[in-house]
Amino acid sequence: MKPDDQQATLLNIADGNTHELSDLTIFGRKADSAVHLADTRVSRRHAMIRRQEGGQFWFYDLGSFNGSYINDERVTATRQLEPNDVIRICDHEFRFLMLIPGQTPVTSELDVTTVPMLILVSDIKGFTRLSELIPHEELAQAIGSWYDYCTEILTEHGAAIDKFIGDAVLAYWTDVSANARKWAVMAARELRRGCEEIGQQMRHTFDKYGGEFASGVGLHSGDVAYGQFGQGGLTMLGDAVNTTFRVQAMTRMLGHDVLASGEFFSEWPEGIRFSQPLGVHELKGRLAPVELYAVDTTPSLLVS
Repeated sequence: MKPDDQQATLLNIADGNTHELSDLTIFGRKADSAVHLADTRVSRRHAMIRRQEGGQFWFYDLGSFNGSYINDERVTATRQLEPNDVIRICDHEFRFLMLIPGQTPVTSELDVTTVPMLILVSDIKGFTRLSELIPHEELAQAIGSWYDYCTEILTEHGAAIDKFIGDAVLAYWTDVSANARKWAVMAARELRRGCEEIGQQMRHTFDKYGGEFASGVGLHSGDVAYGQFGQGGLTMLGDAVNTTFRVQAMTRMLGHDVLASGEFFSEWPEGIRFSQPLGVHELKGRLAPVELYAVDTTPSLLVS
């Protein structure tokens, strides 16, 4: 069985009913939620479970007021679900069950494809300091809301989310056309605005404890080795992925929220007009320097 074919269900501990998990399962008070909880203590979009590439199921609280718990521990960041984990939302408890008919055999073969991609990395600025300043319960609401924004914005702009990594998200487009690069720039700018909205919604918290809620975004393009590595899940590897993380890290040093590499504009040279050239920079852990641009505006018209 391939990892992406693995199935999982939620067992409602109170009544014994089960909910089969799809690629994206939303818990919430809204009637169209996959796991509908008609309880005023439950947020309209309270939490979600995503099947990541590779078949693992990850749980996210979506900034709910009353929080979500796994094995009686409050969820403050993304968390991979393990068989028999107990999820609790208010008084509603569910047991996570994996349905795997047999053990996946060990293999040393690599099923890998190298393909060109557009890559986006975004993370929360100064997250370590925010963790020190703000109580975990309140910071979890902000991070959960950010997960929700990321999922909505990136999906709307045609990206696939590879994974959330704590306070960061890695996403990609397999379409590397000029039009896709416009969508990627627009997604990057929308992610920045999403943080501003969360900051305004939780203004009392950030004013009380200090700090601000903002993200940095890096954009790059290049060939990516993508596929099944041994027993592990589907994975993105290669210099292009590492470079995107390094480009994103430069947002702090250069003082710009959205940075793109020269390679990102190589197939879309007219896109440079939406950016400010910042020159060539050395990136940590990379021998070849990279030309960087600050993306200051957003294309208003997409090519059909």
